[in-house]
Amino acid sequence: MDTPLEPFPFHGLVPKRETRAEEFLTANPEFDGRGIVIAILDTGIDPAVAGLQTTLDGRPKIVDLIDTSGSGDVDTSTVRKTRGNGVEPLEIIGLTGRTLKIPEQWRNPTGEWHVGMKAGFELFPVAVRGRLQDDYQKKFWEPKHSPLLVEALKELTSFSSDNTIESKLKQENLESQVELLSSLSKAKCAGPVYDCIVFHDGDSWSAVVDVTECGDLAQCTLLKPYRESRQYATFSKEDHINYSVNIYAEGDVLSIVTTAGSHGTHVASIAAAYFPDKPVFNGIARGAQILSIKIGDTRLNTMETSSSLIRAAIAAKEAKVDMMNLSYGEASHWVNAGAVIELFIELATKHNIVFVASAGNNGPALSTVGCPGGNTNSLIGVGAFVSPDMMAASYSMTHQKDCLPYTWCSRGPTLDGDRGVTITAPGGAVTSVPKWTLQRSQLMNGTSMSSPNACGCIALLLSGLKAKGIRYTPSLIKRVLGNTAAPLGPTGSCDLFSCGHGVIQVPRAYEAMVEGADYVANDIIFKVSLLHPKNRRGIYIREPDELSQPTHYTVVVNPVFPEHSDIAKKYDFELHLALVSSQPWVHCPQHLVMWNGVRQFVVEVQLDGLEPGAHFAEVCAYDSNGASSKNPLFRIPVTVIIPTSLKDSKTFSLPSVDFTDQKLYRYFFHVPKDSTWAEIEFTNLCKDHRARINTHSVQLVPEKFYREHEHAEMMTLEPNGSHTCVITVMEDRTLEVCITQLWSEVISAHLSVKVTFHSLQPSVPAITLHSCAGWTRLEVLSGFGQEQINPDFKLTHHIVPKRPVDFVIRPLGARDILPSGAQIYELVLTYNFHCLHSTEVRPSVPLMSDLLYESPYGGQLWMLYDQNKQFLCAGDAYPKQYSSKLEKGDYVIKLQIRHSDKAQLETLKDIAILLEFKLSTAISLDVSHTRVGTFVSGCKFPPKTSRPGKIIPLYLSTISEEKLSKVGAHPGDMLSGRFTLCKQDDVKKKVSYPLQYTIGPKAVKAAKGSAPQPPCCDGTSDYTRALREFKLNWMKAGAIPLSELEPQFGEEIDFLMAKLKILEGKSEAVCTDVTELVSLIRSKLDITQILVHAGMKCDLSAHAVETNCEMEKSKNTLVECLLLEGNILLRQGSSVKLSDVYVDLHKLLDQKDARMRSFRTKYVLLHKHYATVIKLLEEELSEKGPSKVIENDIIKYYQLLGWNHCAENRQRWMLRRYPEKYQLF
Repeated sequence: MDTPLEPFPFHGLVPKRETRAEEFLTANPEFDGRGIVIAILDTGIDPAVAGLQTTLDGRPKIVDLIDTSGSGDVDTSTVRKTRGNGVEPLEIIGLTGRTLKIPEQWRNPTGEWHVGMKAGFELFPVAVRGRLQDDYQKKFWEPKHSPLLVEALKELTSFSSDNTIESKLKQENLESQVELLSSLSKAKCAGPVYDCIVFHDGDSWSAVVDVTECGDLAQCTLLKPYRESRQYATFSKEDHINYSVNIYAEGDVLSIVTTAGSHGTHVASIAAAYFPDKPVFNGIARGAQILSIKIGDTRLNTMETSSSLIRAAIAAKEAKVDMMNLSYGEASHWVNAGAVIELFIELATKHNIVFVASAGNNGPALSTVGCPGGNTNSLIGVGAFVSPDMMAASYSMTHQKDCLPYTWCSRGPTLDGDRGVTITAPGGAVTSVPKWTLQRSQLMNGTSMSSPNACGCIALLLSGLKAKGIRYTPSLIKRVLGNTAAPLGPTGSCDLFSCGHGVIQVPRAYEAMVEGADYVANDIIFKVSLLHPKNRRGIYIREPDELSQPTHYTVVVNPVFPEHSDIAKKYDFELHLALVSSQPWVHCPQHLVMWNGVRQFVVEVQLDGLEPGAHFAEVCAYDSNGASSKNPLFRIPVTVIIPTSLKDSKTFSLPSVDFTDQKLYRYFFHVPKDSTWAEIEFTNLCKDHRARINTHSVQLVPEKFYREHEHAEMMTLEPNGSHTCVITVMEDRTLEVCITQLWSEVISAHLSVKVTFHSLQPSVPAITLHSCAGWTRLEVLSGFGQEQINPDFKLTHHIVPKRPVDFVIRPLGARDILPSGAQIYELVLTYNFHCLHSTEVRPSVPLMSDLLYESPYGGQLWMLYDQNKQFLCAGDAYPKQYSSKLEKGDYVIKLQIRHSDKAQLETLKDIAILLEFKLSTAISLDVSHTRVGTFVSGCKFPPKTSRPGKIIPLYLSTISEEKLSKVGAHPGDMLSGRFTLCKQDDVKKKVSYPLQYTIGPKAVKAAKGSAPQPPCCDGTSDYTRALREFKLNWMKAGAIPLSELEPQFGEEIDFLMAKLKILEGKSEAVCTDVTELVSLIRSKLDITQILVHAGMKCDLSAHAVETNCEMEKSKNTLVECLLLEGNILLRQGSSVKLSDVYVDLHKLLDQKDARMRSFRTKYVLLHKHYATVIKLLEEELSEKGPSKVIENDIIKYYQLLGWNHCAENRQRWMLRRYPEKYQLF
């Protein structure tokens, strides 16, 4: 090629130029993060990947690997003891039942070996489990299974039956082989199941995981905790998953530390990767070290939990880290509070840990910042942007744009008016990921990536400060970063709500820190809040009632000194501050004298003249005398939302919306009174190309997270095409509608937009009906406009409340002692329940639902097990995310709640849990337009058109007892669902209301017909009958000799049946004796009449009830007789007579009858028809639920058939299905 190639823009893979980190490192190569330890709270880090081996000066890059989620914990409290004689090799039996051979060079002075068991798939990420399943199917299962199926089909096709019993049984066996092999064609791989061994070698604890699964421990890697040894191992070459260990509770708990996802390794590599041979791939702080803390729970698909976060905070403090990075977060109902949040603030304020966190990826609407990154004091919340270099290198874009925020980045302000986002940083990178991904690197983006980029930049800053001996505090770092940040974009015009103070600038921040190193207020936190509304951290005027109130706000400033500060310093502290407003519509005093005490001043917000939209201002406080006079000491953010006026109070139109220059449009509406929903119509005005549009709408409600009233939709509009979004709205509150294109779109869209509000309100926002009420009235009102009404009330779930059957409160271990020294306790509650049939269940704890960071408790986690202690699934704070499909059977839920105050847990020992079962078929309620209609079953509501101000009544009927009985609902249970009112299908999908139906006492029904009454008898005959039954029962039990009762009852059929039962129990029973006795019993029964009655569909005779009872008794006697005879003959192996018994039973019993199935199983087993045996055992297993005995039998018959691969996979599953103990939390 003659044309020279453009050099690859490596600097755009892990961006450093935008933050001037590259410039800072060039000028200060030794300030590369050395001396700084960053705790990465994430999904865990792969210790084997490139870039995370050493620092530039040769220190280990990763100082420790810790799993605080508990998902890798193994119960190793079972102890096996050995005493070596010096001759025979040491062996112990693992919990899997395998013999474990202990290498002779392993030193264990006590001879005590702690053993446990762990399923590999409980440790592996979802992606690896899927890959291994596919590999198992293609490489192991199909090569062994397919030939068996082909052979079985050939054998069945070539078989010719001669209609004898034996021939039919053989054909049935061949058919069963084909059926079973076909059903097993898609194998569900159980995955590996490992024995785990922990022991003390006299110096420290060691552990080994038997990855060979054959007990050959010499072939496994003996590990000590990573912080001691830097050791790790790999499970297998197929999975490529690396792991390390930690050991707790004196060897009773083994923690196997893996990665729950690729996220954590990527985050760590952005922050601090070091590639000696390829420096272009380095992370930001190549000299920093990493503490990996896995908070992502593998049981919850990498979700963080309160307990994992609190344990992580404890571990970070114990490790004396300098920084923490959390690229996680959730929406929260309130800000700056909760057990987790308070601990995070304590780490920053009392232990000098700089805490950096992602602001969230839930924008672009305002007030969508996540917790903790966007709404917590003392934490640095980071937004994300994409630069031209990133567009070229990472995204391979033909045309690069100016720097701009990612479309989906969360925006401030917080619910209490704080800015939300502190700074912004590059939000994408191509860097290392775990080896199990089978990739060296990967592109990821979002605030999860901008947070470690900023964290690495701050590590450079701290590294320089430490080298210079300059003291700092997290609050000072946060203040300086904000003061020295640069505006995003060429003119700084990018959305302030997504960028905070701007792009972090390392050199400027370092210079500011050096210049102000001796400033008197460096270690002081200026706590700023409003007097009213109380404790708000900023002024946020958004709702209609706030716009109409006086706009004078009293600001309270309280200087907080570090603990143990010198009294003289407090006494001498005095600052003369200048207060400056950034906008003319915000007024404040010009000066404030600040001393060691609370000061107040008033800020006035002038709303007149402000255009519709979002407005932002700040009141900044400067030291008028100090060296830091050019940088604010504190700021009071002011956000004002002015709504757009509506045409006719109901509609709003934009004839032309142009997205040139990547514009983002925000519209705010005061939702009209009585409004229920809004329709937003988008029309593409371009004739030549499609338009991809993102719309995001949010309404805010006190103490509810924004997700409660949020609508987000990505749409593609064809040329001249249109699309209408339907969103639910709340009347008299402000609605934001944000419209934008994706940041990466090249062609600018040109649209028209129309917003129309609609009204169709129920008299109550949620309905609760009671089964005993008979009927319920609901009123529907249209405040304006006309709407088609077609009500639909559907119940979709059965809710069963359960109280615990057991509870225990106990202190947790050393991992759960707070920095303050307080011990965390756990409350473990046990709940039992039964599934009547196959269904989906979703457990929830309403008192604690949807609370994680803001929860006052230090953790909640439930784990669902079957009756054999098999772990099925788990869930935490967000019940909507976790459900499980269950078969018929008994189940157990273990719920753990944590708190440092034991008394608090005592109050929850009876807390109820709700089990939400999905109904197989939804139940529709009858709706009538009149009350009289509730008396008519199946009455329908005629479609109507609402008129403004007119009330339309709806009458709901209760559900019939027949329908309720099919559901299996009991008094105290509830049914839940939703109801809709509007006829339009697109509105019905979006606008619905909660519906709940409470089950009351059941009706007492009179018995149908009258049961046959025994003939009148006196007390003497009752006594005689009871005495007779008593003697016969004791004879069966062997307490009364047969000979003693034979003269009295010898010819009675009950006596003969008892005699046959006794004969069945004797192994030496003679065939002739059995035959004679059975013949005698048969002679006393009218077998022909029994068979005729068994085939009769309906008996209309006058004495049908009495006849039916007599014939059923005779039939059962004959069946029992045949079964007893059959069992005796089976033991004797008399196949000829057995055939006759089998034929007779076949006439009398249904094939699904448990008695028939049990006899058939024994009978076909006698003929060695193992496939039919397996099929019958599977049916029994399906009916009765999991059974270790039955499954062991199935494995045995798999092996007899030569289906060893099926036996092996089932054996692995059995190890998982029948553990000895419940799992650890």
